[in-house]
Amino acid sequence: MDMKLTITELSTLTGKTRPTLYKYIRAYEANNYDVVPFSFIRLFELMDEPNSLRKDIVGYCKANFSSPDFDIKVNEIISLIQGNKGKIDLDRLRKTIEEEINNG
Repeated sequence: MDMKLTITELSTLTGKTRPTLYKYIRAYEANNYDVVPFSFIRLFELMDEPNSLRKDIVGYCKANFSSPDFDIKVNEIISLIQGNKGKIDLDRLRKTIEEEINNG
């Protein structure tokens, strides 16, 4: 695959961790499409096109992976945590978040 973006850039644009992206790329290159979400198959196909440009790939990622209300959701979660400090097991919450990140 022609990597017109770094894996770190792709991670930022898609919201997936680098290990998850590497897993998807390996599966895609092995034609194991059952493991790869359709939006990533389309992304990798775009990256494989010889005439595709970096700006096209960035545009695809922004159109298909970015969530306009992401910051609002994050701020809501932070407010919930701050307003309920004594009621929340922060260690368990951190572990849950870390598991979610690791599972991609």
